[in-house]
Amino acid sequence: MGPQQPSTMADEAAALLGDSVEEAYDRARHNKLTPEKARDLRHARWCVYASQFLHKVAWGAYSVVSPFYLALFMSTAAAANVATAEWAAYSIGQVLCTPILGAATDQAGRRPVFVVCQLAITIMFLVLFWPNLYWWALTGFIQGCFSCTWAVSITILVDCVSNGAPPGGEDDILVMRLFRKIATPASETLDGEVRQELAVAVTALWFVAGTGEVVGYGVGYGLWAVLPSWLAIISCGFFQLLGALIVAGYLPETAPSSKPFSYAEAFDSAMVAIKAQTQAVAMVLRDTRSTYLTASYVLQYFALTGVTDLCVFWGQAKYDWSAQSAAVYLAVFTISPGVGALVGSRLLYPSQLRYAKSIALMLFSAAVGCVLEGLASPTVASAIGLSILATAGGGVYPAILALLTPDVAPGKQGHLQGALYAIATLGSVAALGIYLALFNTTETFLNGASIWLLSALFFVFAALFSYAAGERITVERGQGKHPVIPGSPPRRRSNV
Repeated sequence: MGPQQPSTMADEAAALLGDSVEEAYDRARHNKLTPEKARDLRHARWCVYASQFLHKVAWGAYSVVSPFYLALFMSTAAAANVATAEWAAYSIGQVLCTPILGAATDQAGRRPVFVVCQLAITIMFLVLFWPNLYWWALTGFIQGCFSCTWAVSITILVDCVSNGAPPGGEDDILVMRLFRKIATPASETLDGEVRQELAVAVTALWFVAGTGEVVGYGVGYGLWAVLPSWLAIISCGFFQLLGALIVAGYLPETAPSSKPFSYAEAFDSAMVAIKAQTQAVAMVLRDTRSTYLTASYVLQYFALTGVTDLCVFWGQAKYDWSAQSAAVYLAVFTISPGVGALVGSRLLYPSQLRYAKSIALMLFSAAVGCVLEGLASPTVASAIGLSILATAGGGVYPAILALLTPDVAPGKQGHLQGALYAIATLGSVAALGIYLALFNTTETFLNGASIWLLSALFFVFAALFSYAAGERITVERGQGKHPVIPGSPPRRRSNV
């Protein structure tokens, strides 16, 4: 079968886009929510905040405990191999199942999928006490199969934005309202107001998750210091369990059109979701600009995934880190992209640089930081300082996701977010193998510094793709502004 014709791809993308989030948001601004609907959306946001915070506490604690737990039974290189095998298996599970589960949330609703995934991840966290390569790879794969909670969380927040109830709105908790005031750009003409709302929504959730992860690093150090090793590794899962219970007990349904849950309909939804993956490419790569932005998103994901997986082992090889040093380094490593996100949102995007040049600038600065981190950090203090420059550019992630989201209908957001996440994860499987091979090869004479040089290369290409994507063009038609994106298909609109 020959390559698909551009006109066919355009038709598929047009059918998938439907009535966009941007149009739903514009309507919602002029329609007041009923008290019941406002309450459900408020509870949905709170459940997302709590579950992501607690999940990241569990993940942060695990990130500190697991390298030292494995090191009790094997060498640093062997421990790195086990950790990378687990992550690669996790990524394969995500690739296979996240798009299906994401699309299933559009059929069966957000809540049932979210609840099942939270409970499955909890079980996998609680059975990591056997330090065996195959066992960790198996548990990683199963956890990856159900690890669509981030994509579903973003989808729920998009539902809230579509209904005019964004994170940080007037009925949200105080800390989120304050965050929205800090993160919202000063400019009111920045590529459409809904993109500002989506960028702030994704950044807000990112900060909630990042805060949980930083707390988790401290928790992990405490667990490792006071508990037996086997209990320390299991205890990471208790925080995930608490988040799962909150979701099961309090999360309302937010999907635009969902039905009461039944196992038969869930199975039918899964079958529909599997068939829908043939349309994922047309949805994600729907025009030239979306293709370039997706490429930048994927390459950035590669760069951060590789160093996140192996930076503790790099620190052990180069500096003989303790659990305390690893916890401090990981905390700075996690906080830095959040600082970069705020710098972009408040200073760069509203400036004359706008999105394309600002994102490219931040990604290129991250590439420079990675080179310096790998080759010019002789002490732990300098390594911590240079990690800020190396990872702050990762703060463009919410902006790129916000640029890719609004042109797709609310009822297709689960499909879109799952497809984006799976595409990035698919490539990261190969990337993790390359990172591990480079680390093993250069551990003895470069202390594994090659992982930072590879990330620098990925950041450079991500910067080039972001710059090539350019800005979104709008033209006046009647009383409103409408996007004109070169290479994009015409949208089919419903008569409703």
